Amino acid sequence: MTIRLLLGFVAVFAISSTVEAAKSKPEKGTITKVQQDSGKESGSITVKITPKNSKGNTNATTTSEEKTFKITESTKLETTSGKKKDTTNSPAKFNDLKEGNGVIVSSNKKKGVESVKITKAKKKKKTNA
Repeated sequence: MTIRLLLGFVAVFAISSTVEAAKSKPEKGTITKVQQDSGKESGSITVKITPKNSKGNTNATTTSEEKTFKITESTKLETTSGKKKDTTNSPAKFNDLKEGNGVIVSSNKKKGVESVKITKAKKKKKTNA
């Protein structure tokens, strides 16, 4: 009986760890290219992702990379506005995805892109010459 109970716990742990492994962290970046399928609310976006530089890690790579995400009609699109604590989300359409917009892409390895949150584009700093 103890062995069966132990095997039950091991099985539950194995299943829960594979479910967590399928979900990945949301990726933040800026849209560099938008391609919409003709007449549909689907297509693909190319996002420039710049890794966050942690203060204590001097060996961190700061090179940005571009990733392409396939947006389907089942992907949830939202527009996010407001400050960190007072954000509001509203439904969006594929046409709202524009070059230069900031996005947060949540994806799942099995299902693909689950949701895309459109944020304001970050303002470029002006350099005084």
